[in-house]
Amino acid sequence: MKNRKSIYKNLQGVSMGIMAACLALTACDKDKEFTPAMPEAKLINSITFDVSSTLPLAIDMDSTIVYKVEAPDDLEDRTILWRSTNEAVARVSQNGTITGVSEGTAVISATPSIGFGAEATVTVNVIPQIIKAESVTLVNPREGEVIYETDRLQFTADILPANHTYSYLTWSSTDENVATVSQNGLVTCQKAGTAKILAYTHDYSKVFGSYDLTVVKYIPVENVEIKPYTEPVCVSLGDISLDVVYTPANATLGSVDWTSSNDDVATVDLGVVTPKGFGTTEITATCQATGAKSTTTITVVSGWWIWDGRNEFKNWGLGQAYSSIAIEDGKMVVTAGAQNATMKRADLKYTAVPVTMDFGQYPVIALRTTLPSGGKGSGKGGEYTLDLVTSAGNVSGKKCNTGVILDDGTHMLYYDVAQLNPGVAAAGTVTANTFQVKIADIMNENLPTSKYTVYWIRTFKSLDEAKAFAEAEVAAGK
Repeated sequence: MKNRKSIYKNLQGVSMGIMAACLALTACDKDKEFTPAMPEAKLINSITFDVSSTLPLAIDMDSTIVYKVEAPDDLEDRTILWRSTNEAVARVSQNGTITGVSEGTAVISATPSIGFGAEATVTVNVIPQIIKAESVTLVNPREGEVIYETDRLQFTADILPANHTYSYLTWSSTDENVATVSQNGLVTCQKAGTAKILAYTHDYSKVFGSYDLTVVKYIPVENVEIKPYTEPVCVSLGDISLDVVYTPANATLGSVDWTSSNDDVATVDLGVVTPKGFGTTEITATCQATGAKSTTTITVVSGWWIWDGRNEFKNWGLGQAYSSIAIEDGKMVVTAGAQNATMKRADLKYTAVPVTMDFGQYPVIALRTTLPSGGKGSGKGGEYTLDLVTSAGNVSGKKCNTGVILDDGTHMLYYDVAQLNPGVAAAGTVTANTFQVKIADIMNENLPTSKYTVYWIRTFKSLDEAKAFAEAEVAAGK
């Protein structure tokens, strides 16, 4: 027993010594911060799809999405999770193969299995059948002109028949030493020689377009003159081409450097200006060989938005997966789905939010449509309300007036934001995080074909301006 007590006392002594040492270390380092050496998390940075923003797909047809993942080189787990918002319309396998199930619209998304933020989506429009391309003609914007090294040419493709389903093409060059081509048809000439520019369809028609391109030796521009551009520019209507005189006339256009004083307002490339936001910017061309310069001023009008056939109603979609949308003859044709047994619905939703608006300058939102007159209930059409959430306040659930019935029977719906919420208009430039028009509660008998047409969606300075524009269109037979 005595030996055991002695051993126990010795162990007690050792334990007390260890505790004392720990306390001493703590006392000495009490002012130091302890930071564990945690490894930096490595995640997928982005996912991009090589596909048009809207993918038509026939019932029982498959289409496999080509995608690209941007991630650190040493990231081991690059697993992508695929989802469909409506598997009754379109389902997707975990290798990105989409299958059309029934008519309608669904959104297919790809996200990382680990992490967040990186996401790619495509809207799938399932239709009864695919109308295949019969011919593809490639169009050189400088047909008949001499093409030089460093020139860049934005090719387009004419696809027949006009009501073909797929407009998306894959572009390639037979000799990338002579010319390369991007996936939107932008050809960059590299050196003198010949190459074929090709564009392939994706509808299983095996139809493709071909263009024989000849590139000749580089000739530098010695002087450049930009003719003044005085027209107001609308941010949503896309590119504008400046009127430019080059000396010598047959010089290589790529020998001129183009700059914008404010890329947030507009960017420029080879004399083609792309509006980006509201404001004014100076566009300058500088000859690389001589330093000669020319400048013009571009003004993108604050608050002026236009969506129509010219930009194919860019970024407008639908709020319900059971409805569908198509662009036909420059107009947006919407097929409204069943809201319930007696009513139809197909909300118009602007998908590229946040979006900058200026309701101080352009307070009226209007659209010309074939919808029946607003007003919930039998014989009145439906409920068409504006839902607008902005950084300066909201316009939510505001019922539309009965609108304006035009002479051809079409209907102009309008919303005067300055009246609906004066504070939003007084704030000037604001950011809208929600922008949609609720098209709901339409009695079945008031929309017997389930379809309605939208001619345009625009902002106006006043209701009088909107009415005058719509009436002038009708008078011109548009």
